[in-house]
Amino acid sequence: METAASFLILLVLYFLGGLAVVQLVVKPVRKLVPNANGQSKHWETNYSKLLAISLLLSIATATLALFIFP
Repeated sequence: METAASFLILLVLYFLGGLAVVQLVVKPVRKLVPNANGQSKHWETNYSKLLAISLLLSIATATLALFIFP
């Protein structure tokens, strides 16, 4: 139980820090793009890419920290 709580705390901290660093490296993009028919437009973003990269980094670093410092 204590190990799981420590892992979750590390994961949250590493996720927030990783998200900040990833946003500095990969700039968030939001652009208005017309549909194929040209009548309407929709927003294209790379937010899911930023979240996925930072989540993968935080899982890797939290797991590594948990194994190094039991």
